Amino acid sequence: MSAPTTTPATATANANATATATTTSTSTSTTAPARRERVWRMAELRQLRDAGKIYVVIRGGVYHLPQAWTTLHPGGPKVLQHVASTDVTDTVLAFHPPAVIETMMARFAVGVLDPRDDATPPISLAYRALHADLTREGFFAPTYGFYVREFLKCGMLLALAVAALVWGPASYVTYTASALAMAALWHQAAFIAHDIGHQELTGRVETDRLVGILLADLCGGLSLGWWKHNHNVHHVETNDPEHDPDIQHLPFFAVTTRLFNNLYSSYYNRVMPFDGVARAFVRHQHKLYHLVLSFGRFNLYVQGFRYLLGPWAPHRGLELTCLALFWLWFTTLLRTTLPTWPALLYYVWLSHAATMFLHLQITLSHFGMNTDTPPNEDFVSKVFRTTMDVACPPWMDWFHGGLQFQIEHHLFPRLPRARYRAVQPRAVALARQFGCEFHNYGFVEGNRVVLGVMGEVARQVGHVMATDPKKALAH
Repeated sequence: MSAPTTTPATATANANATATATTTSTSTSTTAPARRERVWRMAELRQLRDAGKIYVVIRGGVYHLPQAWTTLHPGGPKVLQHVASTDVTDTVLAFHPPAVIETMMARFAVGVLDPRDDATPPISLAYRALHADLTREGFFAPTYGFYVREFLKCGMLLALAVAALVWGPASYVTYTASALAMAALWHQAAFIAHDIGHQELTGRVETDRLVGILLADLCGGLSLGWWKHNHNVHHVETNDPEHDPDIQHLPFFAVTTRLFNNLYSSYYNRVMPFDGVARAFVRHQHKLYHLVLSFGRFNLYVQGFRYLLGPWAPHRGLELTCLALFWLWFTTLLRTTLPTWPALLYYVWLSHAATMFLHLQITLSHFGMNTDTPPNEDFVSKVFRTTMDVACPPWMDWFHGGLQFQIEHHLFPRLPRARYRAVQPRAVALARQFGCEFHNYGFVEGNRVVLGVMGEVARQVGHVMATDPKKALAH
């Protein structure tokens, strides 16, 4: 999805102010919808959404996204369904570069929003001004040198893992060293793949997609396409129990008692049953948390293949080929260097279990945060409400891979990872200006917050299941 960068002439004063602030800094003006085009009420757009059609509002302009086009949307059709009949100005600004914004949306313009329905909050205007400032100051420019270093790091880890098996002595010390190097490779490669999925490498969709598939699928055995499909919905519907797949982990985890109610997942298109197995796990989830995370990589393999064999997988052939090549080189390496089945199984277990730190970092940012769903909440306020930063010294940035700056990342998904730390003070200032809490905890304290929430939900399992689930209080 993409957007124009000027406000239609009949848009409201707020939208005009927004467009002025943004276009002055980014110089990405495009042709707005014609003055004589239809004026839409938001109630009309909601009726069309109920009929299965996708209309969105961007800087006062109304745009119809045809069904045939939504399947071509790089972020997937589901994310568009979630934002139908809403003002997506901030979401579009966050996820799309100016070149896409100014070339794609004009053909979809069908009119303007009635000024009576424009309710752009002050925090959105401030966010757009900050985004324009960062653009003007070059914060979104590629950081090629940083990624050259990151790729060299991955190459060294791969070389170490392979060399230890091929030339090292046949001992469990060697197998352990190689397995840990392989886990570190996958850990660091996942950070780069995450960045590439947001076009942080070059800013060019096709180039970043190809590099990302080679890295994630061929090097790590994980589907980049699945991750993007999942992750884009997560960014739009962060911590929504019904829509965010990143907190839909039954039967193992529940971060809110709302999940006790057999909710329907709009991402998986199925009910998430809170059955006997789920009750057994969730009752002890705060004790099993780290253990379950050690098996997280196996779940990613399954999710990737389910996605690629499903109805919507734009690069199915390339990804399946790269995944097949991954399993070919990985199994060949192990079968030709490890002398016994116990040694092979030990290597597979350790190399996968050691990646649990990645899954810990992913869940740490959101599992302990608010899961309410306020109506008509703006993009920026949702980020501050649902997301946690993890405080760490600069010399530990390599370990966290940018995931310690999740607030900055959710506000500016295209911002290169190397610049998160520099932007953090400005994100803090934005939160303080509008009375939003900026959650920033140390690694240990962040774990306590998450385990505290999971423990509280676990303690309510017996109570909620003994009463009417619909009357239970959600976290």
